Amino acid sequence: TADSLAGEPIIAKLSEAPGNGAAIGGVKVVTEHAWFAARPSGTEDVYKIYAESFLGEDHLKRVQAEAKTIVDAALGA
Repeated sequence: TADSLAGEPIIAKLSEAPGNGAAIGGVKVVTEHAWFAARPSGTEDVYKIYAESFLGEDHLKRVQAEAKTIVDAALGA
């Protein structure tokens, strides 16, 4: 399993909502300055990745690329 994302340690891996413990239907990975969430599409045979970086566009692109690698590895793609 990955322990870093875009050069930062992963501080949380969530599959349930923090407030009520409800399943989020995917996974959310959090670092100090970024996060990504991955979940299956409801209409296509693909998964979708949503990401945000608080350090700018270049960091976001790195987060997105590494998120895809992490999810592909988890799914055995």
